[in-house]
Amino acid sequence: MTIRHIRNALLAGLMLAAAPAFAEERADQVAARVGDTEILESDVAFATSFLGDPNPEATPEARKSAVVDALIDLKVVSDAALREGMENDETFKRQMAFLRQQALRQAYLTKAAAAAVTEDAVRKAYDERVAAMPVVEEVRVRHILTKDQASADTAIREIAGGTPFEEVAGRASMDDASKSKGGDLGFLTAEQLPPELGTAIAAMKAGETSAKPVATPFGLHVLKLEERRKREPPAFETVSAELRRGMEAQAVGKIIADLKASARIEKLVPDVAMPQASDDGHDHGAN
Repeated sequence: MTIRHIRNALLAGLMLAAAPAFAEERADQVAARVGDTEILESDVAFATSFLGDPNPEATPEARKSAVVDALIDLKVVSDAALREGMENDETFKRQMAFLRQQALRQAYLTKAAAAAVTEDAVRKAYDERVAAMPVVEEVRVRHILTKDQASADTAIREIAGGTPFEEVAGRASMDDASKSKGGDLGFLTAEQLPPELGTAIAAMKAGETSAKPVATPFGLHVLKLEERRKREPPAFETVSAELRRGMEAQAVGKIIADLKASARIEKLVPDVAMPQASDDGHDHGAN
């Protein structure tokens, strides 16, 4: 990422992001000096929060150095602008007013959304989603894949004679992916199984081995149903962050709609909807 790109990212971030990092008070080390002005470690951390990762493959030191270079560049150029009195330029004042509105908007919405989407609200939404989930049964199945009826019958006789299913599968199965695991296919839903196997498994009890092989396009299968279980919903901890983001986005939409409903608004240009962008696999915004 070039200094120009980093500087542009800084300006874009200042427009669109809130500034909670300013609230942190800590002892700072000096990262750079420009004239009499010190650029502190907290300045670097604050700028980095807008830039993202300049180069994921670079070392942390290199990424930090790039951000410091961007802040030096920013300071040098902004000082030059001040010497020329550009802070009094009407275009600059308009830009600053816009940036201020953007920062206020983000700060307000962040605070309001956080207040609306509490931990209890997220937990309640999770519980409601779990309650609404359909019950999904999973079965743990072992199989021995054979090429012909004679091989399948031999495997069934060995198992009936007391040889463990896993041992016969490890020796006789043609399925290289599962034979090293005693034919274990793991937990699957009926939809994940070939329909012929799903039908056969549906009529079996846990611990039962099929009395005759089941034919599929892959060959003949000797089956063993290890167990049935109900699929557990995802743990709250694994989905709460994504759930919160969705709820906060909905909260932001409602907050804005409520504010607009209570304001006197006149839109004096035609209210024309934007067409949806077609997804053709190309990044049209790239230069």
